[in-house]
Amino acid sequence: MDNTADAVLFPGMGPARAGELGRFLVVDPRARKLLGVAEEALGHSLLDPLARDGDEYTEHSQLGFVLASLAVAERAEQEHGLAPVAVGGSSFGERAAVVRAGALPLGDLVRLVAQIARCERAYFERAHQDLVSQFVVRTPEAALGEILDGIGHELSGRFDDDVHLVTLRERELDEFVRRVRAAGGYALTTMRPAAHARALSPLRDELAEVFGGFGFTDPALPIVSDQDGEPVRTGDGAASLLLESTVNAVRLPELVHRFARLGVGRVLVAGPDHLLHRLPGLTGRFTLLRADLREVLKPRRRPRLAVAA
Repeated sequence: MDNTADAVLFPGMGPARAGELGRFLVVDPRARKLLGVAEEALGHSLLDPLARDGDEYTEHSQLGFVLASLAVAERAEQEHGLAPVAVGGSSFGERAAVVRAGALPLGDLVRLVAQIARCERAYFERAHQDLVSQFVVRTPEAALGEILDGIGHELSGRFDDDVHLVTLRERELDEFVRRVRAAGGYALTTMRPAAHARALSPLRDELAEVFGGFGFTDPALPIVSDQDGEPVRTGDGAASLLLESTVNAVRLPELVHRFARLGVGRVLVAGPDHLLHRLPGLTGRFTLLRADLREVLKPRRRPRLAVAA
């Protein structure tokens, strides 16, 4: 099969800069249109709380991230003349993916994300406050097994051969990070609360009630799962993809393999991305196009005025 097709991949949510997201939603015309849909769905302003949130992981920063990702995707698809045959999302990026694929209208997704965030906040106020999920890089899987010997954990994500997300008790985090560094690896972001772990099954059950209030439709484009690489082609499958991400690990190489089997040659990474564009498993397999907020937000030089002699 000739790998000449296009796909869109939405990144997971890294450290949030709510102020930057808010500025983008005001400056970019496509984002402003999406912002209007979101605020109508919420029944209140999104910009006001974004201005107050700072770098905290809140429902407002989550919504801003989704809107920004969808806006830059629309712009880049038009500029590059892309005709995607599939979409995908890494971790939190699944939420933008279901909208881009047509499985859920944006207004419904906005209400869903807000309700999920509130449910999660209430859950973690009373349970699993001692769990964290830690990103590590330059740590091959074989070495990771030795590093984790004697440490209770779950593997919550495999993003590349040496890039992993591990969930463990916070009291064991310092020892884990020490071992990673001793083995030549690096510890990056620590996620609080934890994510993608079977220990969160009670949260998944509570979220199932939230999802019951939303109707997903069959997507116009297949959504390639970042959990097992299978193409999702039904509304029920799209809902399950989002819900089961609570307890299922991210297995990004499975998504990469599926993109290749679908004949994908170009992948647009759409949204604020701190990870995907650095992964050899992606960059070595596809022509990677990036669309983030920088081009819109970077200061533009003012033209110099000519001085008359």
